[in-house]
Amino acid sequence: MSVNSIYKLLDKLEMMILKGVPIPFSPFVLVNHEKLIDILDKIRASIPGEIQEAHGILRKSEEIQEESQKRAEMLLARAKSEAERILSESELLKAVQSEADKIRKEVITEAEAIRGRATEEAEEIKRNMIGEAIKIREGADAYAENVLSTLDSSLTEMHTIVRNGQQHMAQVKEESIAAMTSIKESCQPMEAQKEQPKVLSYKIKK
Repeated sequence: MSVNSIYKLLDKLEMMILKGVPIPFSPFVLVNHEKLIDILDKIRASIPGEIQEAHGILRKSEEIQEESQKRAEMLLARAKSEAERILSESELLKAVQSEADKIRKEVITEAEAIRGRATEEAEEIKRNMIGEAIKIREGADAYAENVLSTLDSSLTEMHTIVRNGQQHMAQVKEESIAAMTSIKESCQPMEAQKEQPKVLSYKIKK
């Protein structure tokens, strides 16, 4: 059929609708559905092959478009899921990084605190050692001074003893010399008497 036949059938369809029995208080009308279906079948049969082919192509295109849409939606959903996974991993990585930073800061803070305490303890030990060294040195100085003082006293006493000994020896020497001189002087008259004859006399001790 030609296009004119299609238009005629459309006009007939329009007249059927216009002559339909209107339903009160509504925009609807009653028509003979058998005649309506018959006209629609004739219109469908009157469509040229090119239009039917174009319609088939259009339907195929719609199917392809629908399939592409579904595929695109599937890819989009997959991409969204992958993005969410990556985002989740990124959030997890951020959380891990944040926790690592927190731990690193805590370690640095603890290390600084330990170093501070160690420095304070070292300073305290140093001060104690210096104080102890000062006490030891003062004690050593006092001991040395005491020893030297005792030694000085001992040396002074020994010097006094030696000096007294020397004086005693000198006195003894002088006394010895005096005794020897006295003996020598007493021996000189006896030698003179030896030169003269003597009469021996004896005294009897009572």
